[in-house]
Amino acid sequence: MSASATRTALLAALLAAGAATAAPDVTPAAAPQVDQEPAPKLTQAQQLVFANDLMQKVPAGSVLEYRFTRHGKDLPDYQDRVTVTVTHVADDGKRDLQFDFLSDGHHLDFQPATAYRGNPVPIQFLERDIKELAAATEGASGYFRNRLRAAFAKAQSEPVKIPLGGQEVEGVRITLKPYAGDPNSARFKDYADKGYEFLFSEQVPGGLYQISTRVPSAGSDAPLIEEQLTFDHRNPPD
Repeated sequence: MSASATRTALLAALLAAGAATAAPDVTPAAAPQVDQEPAPKLTQAQQLVFANDLMQKVPAGSVLEYRFTRHGKDLPDYQDRVTVTVTHVADDGKRDLQFDFLSDGHHLDFQPATAYRGNPVPIQFLERDIKELAAATEGASGYFRNRLRAAFAKAQSEPVKIPLGGQEVEGVRITLKPYAGDPNSARFKDYADKGYEFLFSEQVPGGLYQISTRVPSAGSDAPLIEEQLTFDHRNPPD
């Protein structure tokens, strides 16, 4: 699935819960006037992750590079890279993008995006996360996707300072625990307390500074799994 299609599918799923009630099944001529519920307003978390416009300061020819790390109680340390290349910027600000998401056996083939507005890396990270979680628990990816959707509607966001280039810049932190209190958590109890943190700043090229996930380990200070994707640099630099 292309990045554009993935984003569209996720955003559609995100908004589905707030869809307006359908009008009665009557002929158009006899249809009464009914008040339609307005489209749900996106929270700050939903806006930043699913409907952002954070690439507007990134010109054509730029390559954004992110560092990926993973470690855990019984896992070997793993480090890798994610890159986003801006191949074209249209007059309306939409961009053509190419992706290189991890390498070798961890590589995910996100197809180039055309006429795209925003930074798709948070959605790509979540798509990978959902796939990994479904595989680890033998669960349905759709179930975890729906829990994430619901969590973003209630996610906490707060202003923070973010380290960038030897200084601190203004940013926003989003935190959520999609599976806390889930009535079905016994089926994936090792992951029920999994937490997510997103850091965004307009001062960071592409807007995304970091995504972190952490799965605590029962009876140990070491996490079962901890992953981070952190902005590293932009080529060419400013």
